[in-house]
Formats: sequence, structure tokens, C-alpha cells
Amino acid sequence: MYDLLIKNAVIITADPSHHIYDKGYIAVKDGRIAAIGPLEELSESAQAERVLDAGGKCLMPGLVDGHGHAGHCLTKTMGESNDTQFEGAWWGKMAEDIYFHYTDDFFWYAEGALAAAERLKFGITTGVSMLGSTPRPDRVENLEAHFEGALKTGLRQVSGIGSCDGPWPKHPWVWEGDSHKEHTLTPEQMVETTERAVKELNGKHPRQICIVAPGSIGYNPLAETKDFAVWKNKEMYRIAKEYGSPLHTHLYGGGVQFVYDTTPELLNPTTSLTHSTGLSQREIEIFAETGAVLFHGPTTRANIKKRCPVYEVLRAGGNVAIVTDGTAPDRSYDIWRDMKVFQVLHRAHDNDPLLAPVGMVLEMCTIIPARALGLDRDIGSLEVGKKADMIIINTRQPHLAPFGIMPLHRVVYHAQGQDVETVIVDGQVMMENRKMLLCDEERILSDAEKAFDRMRQRLGSKFESFVKYGDVYAIRNQTMPDPYKA
Repeated sequence: MYDLLIKNAVIITADPSHHIYDKGYIAVKDGRIAAIGPLEELSESAQAERVLDAGGKCLMPGLVDGHGHAGHCLTKTMGESNDTQFEGAWWGKMAEDIYFHYTDDFFWYAEGALAAAERLKFGITTGVSMLGSTPRPDRVENLEAHFEGALKTGLRQVSGIGSCDGPWPKHPWVWEGDSHKEHTLTPEQMVETTERAVKELNGKHPRQICIVAPGSIGYNPLAETKDFAVWKNKEMYRIAKEYGSPLHTHLYGGGVQFVYDTTPELLNPTTSLTHSTGLSQREIEIFAETGAVLFHGPTTRANIKKRCPVYEVLRAGGNVAIVTDGTAPDRSYDIWRDMKVFQVLHRAHDNDPLLAPVGMVLEMCTIIPARALGLDRDIGSLEVGKKADMIIINTRQPHLAPFGIMPLHRVVYHAQGQDVETVIVDGQVMMENRKMLLCDEERILSDAEKAFDRMRQRLGSKFESFVKYGDVYAIRNQTMPDPYKA
């Protein structure tokens, strides 16, 4: 007796043999895939506690979004006109100010639930979030609240903290009601809290994965010494190695070479490096030589300001995943959109309309990020023995019809996040007919509004400078005054 049996679906497995079943079935027992194949191979005597008829629909692996930022769902569109300086320095200052000084545990709980709900409704079954913009590593309680909010939706949540950007020390606030106390955070305390988080929170819930997630492992001469950067990186690696955790971070051109020269052990197949724009030829080769995985956000501002040489890395033998970097200031967790933008950007750069084939693009949102996170034995493809993380797409819609011929092309080219009808994680139906089953979606939205209003009140007059904008119809907006500039 199976727990769940889905029949009659067009099944895209994303397995190593790239099986696609025109009319297939998949059976689930104890949260894992017990059988999969063409419908004619299903025994007539097969029974299940629940049977879903997915006739005319598409079943495929749940998507894996390898990079995002906890907090961003409640800061999206803020700071819009000021993010015109080098590498978005102003926006980063704003985000750190908000996250370190004006948020409480309820903020992280409410935002975690909102972000997870958005991801789940777009067909993402596993999502990675760094706590903050550059992480806020002073309190494990913030991260606990974030996990609590996210897990209530049914999402498989991968989150973490680590070293934040300098200068040091930091002075975070801890709120109790309408008042706050300022604390001092030293680098040594940051290391201690990061280690405690991985030790205490990883695996506390079956779908809770706590990783090491420093803001960057590069070297910023304006905020730190080279010796400090090396020390920080070695500590992040030590924690990741000791607890068997993946290491996930940002790293850009110049930084890859620095890490390779000073702490090469950091660069390995369970290290994922987000953005990595402006790479030198040698840094491109380093990706291939070390196995570190490039997590590429095609719709990010980092990729707009400096190109990420994705195809150069791929041709050198490196691995690349597609990520959303959701959701602030101007993105979403709809990774389907990022698939299409990825294709357009890199096809246009090479003047080759057949670059970035659909099967490769799908793997960049499933098995490749799963492997980088050390989860590929359990998720990322539909295979017997793996966890039953899967989604059903409603293909009975004009923009996807007639469906059945070239199904992989149809979903990658034409599907959108809102086409995801059913989401299953660990064999449990978390969303059906676009209704979330484990939680109250209206309550999630209300909690998010409450957390945002509380943050807004604490910001006071600062809030107005964060939401000012120039002429939205102008060819080029004027940069608004920088409230952080002396």
C-alpha cells in the first residue's frame, strides 16, 4: 500500500538518463519515491491511501532556489532610486541599518513565512536564505524565528548566518516591545554564534537545514585588513568542515583569486558562490579546477553592473546554478522568470539562439544546486529512493496548450510561477489547487503587514528617505540624497 499515487501525468524526471514519461505514474511511501515509470507498467493491484489523477498535467521535481535573503520580502522596492552608486553601496547600508537596528524576532518570523509562501507557490520546494543582506550573526534567536515562519508553509528551508561585512565591531539592537538595547558584536562573537547556529539548529526539524552563510569571503581593503579576512575565512571553513555543512556566500571578481591564494580549501564542490561578476580568465579556470559552484542570478543588479561570464565557466568545465536572489529591491522568487532571462541574456551575448538548452536550464534549478548543497542524494530529481519533492503544473491553459509534444521545452519556455497547481514536499501535499494546506495564507499576509508597520514606526523619519524616488517616467532618474553620506 502506497501513501500517495499520482497517475496519468506527463513526468519530467530530470534524472541522469533524462527520462520523460508521456503518461506516467509515481508512487510515494514514507515520504520517498517508491516507484516511477510509464503508466502501463503500474500493476492493476497497486493501491494507495490517496490517488491523484494528473491527466493532462505535468509532474516534475520541485525547484531548488539556491540563493535569497531573509528580510528582503519586507524591504522590496525600498531604496530604489539610491541604488546607483558602485555595487549598490547605499542600498547595502540601508539594508544593514534596518536589519541590525529595527527588526525583532517577529519580523524574522513573519518575513520568513511570507518568503517561504511565495517560493512554495512558485514551485520552489527547497529555498536558501541568508539571514539579512550581509548576515546578522549576533543572535541565534533571529534565525530560529525565521526557520519557524518558513517551515510552517511546508518548504524545505536552508538558511544560515556567518561573517558580515565590515567595519567591526557591529552594534546591533535587540528590541523588547517599544524599546531596544544596543549590544556590541565582535568578530569572535560572530564566530561563536555561527557555530552555535549550525550545531543547534541544523536538523532540528526534518526540513530545517542550517548552513554556514557569510556575507562574503572576499577581501575589502576599505573595511578590513588582509590578515583579518584570512582569519575570518578560515573560521567559516572550520565550522563548515567540522559540522559537515555547505558554505554559501557572495564572491566577486578579484575575490575568487584572493580566496584561492589564501584559503584554497574553501573552494570545493560544496561551496556555492553567488553572483561572481567581473571574473578574470584565471578565476574562471579556478571554478573548474576546484569544483566550487557559481550561483548566478540573471535578474540581479550585480549582473547588470558587471557581467557574469557564465558560459566561459561552463566551457571551462565549471558548474552553474540559476538563483533568484529574491526579493529586494526589484526581484521576486519566480525562478521561472529567471530561467527565461538566463537564456535571453546569454544567447544575446553569444548571438546564438540555441545556447542554454532547456534541459540544462532545468538542471540549473534542480539537481545542480541540490548537489552544491549536499542534498542531491535526496532531492533535485525524481528517482526511486529520493524524497518525494515534486510539483504539478496545470498545463490546461492557453499559453501551454497543446501540451504533450516537447514538454520540457514547453515548461521552460512558457510556464510561469502561477501555473504551479500542486506542491509536494517529503511526500506530503503542501499546496493543492494553489491553496496552501499547512498554514493560513491570509494570516501570513496579515503578519507581514504587521511586521512591516512595526518596522516603519521604529524607523521614524528615516523611512521617508528610504521610499523617496525620482521621476519614474524619466529616461534616467535623479539619484536621491544619501542619508548616510556625511
